[in-house]
Amino acid sequence: MDPVIRVREFLLDNVGHMVRPGRSSYDQAAQCWYVPVLYRTQRGEIVVGDVELDRDGRIVFAPSREDMLARIASSAPRETP
Repeated sequence: MDPVIRVREFLLDNVGHMVRPGRSSYDQAAQCWYVPVLYRTQRGEIVVGDVELDRDGRIVFAPSREDMLARIASSAPRETP
């Protein structure tokens, strides 16, 4: 299975439509895929985590929903008084 499709399905099931997978990269030495998790802001997209998959497409590591939401909250523009 394509790692980006696998991560997209995982994100839809666990986080929702607020994030999307980025372009995957394969680490030959570690034999695993890395797919960044992107969040769109007014200033552009930011990476709020990375999902790691083994060479067969099984998710080995994914940041928790809470971790990604915390990164999204910390990237929100601050209101000035």
